[in-house]
Amino acid sequence: MRANARRTSRPRKFSKRKSKKYRSLEPPPPPPPTPPAPPLPNVCYEVGWTDSWSHRRCLHVHWTLLEAAECGMQHGCGWYVFASEDGVPRQLNDAEEEIVNRFRFGKDNPSARRQMKLNR
Repeated sequence: MRANARRTSRPRKFSKRKSKKYRSLEPPPPPPPTPPAPPLPNVCYEVGWTDSWSHRRCLHVHWTLLEAAECGMQHGCGWYVFASEDGVPRQLNDAEEEIVNRFRFGKDNPSARRQMKLNR
């Protein structure tokens, strides 16, 4: 008999181990597309006041209302804050106006008290 010949009279022996079936897991579904966030407006604040019947501006760029209000405190009592949104000036909305008024007239504001003492 040849070395590579098989006998057919004997039944084939199979391994008792279970064959491993590799399951291919499906990838998770992609997340739903989120709508792009609206662009943030480029808002900065400036201070204006009247001096000898002419309108003046501080020409500083203030990124917060409180910075602008502190800049306006040194110009006396006729100062005001306005917003500049993408280069176009606009009035303050009610919430912004409330923040400025709390700073200007607030009881817990030490710089406002100091300014009031200087104006007496």
